[in-house]
Amino acid sequence: MPNYRKESWTDADVRCPFYISDDKAACSISCEGFGKGVKTVSRFRSRALKDRHMGACCVGEYEKCPVYRCTYASKYAD
Repeated sequence: MPNYRKESWTDADVRCPFYISDDKAACSISCEGFGKGVKTVSRFRSRALKDRHMGACCVGEYEKCPVYRCTYASKYAD
């Protein structure tokens, strides 16, 4: 699946099962973390970088996201 391009994403656009929320003002994305009770927050230098990451990973091919891979491997892999 290709990277999606959009100026802003909504929760309804997101496919990644580990996504929790994003903060447009803080340019950050919150996801389920790699341990019990852990939340991971990725902060970006600009809204454009955050939106590009969301298009590539959260909305697009989330299996390629480093946060997804780490969380899946540490909590859900056999």
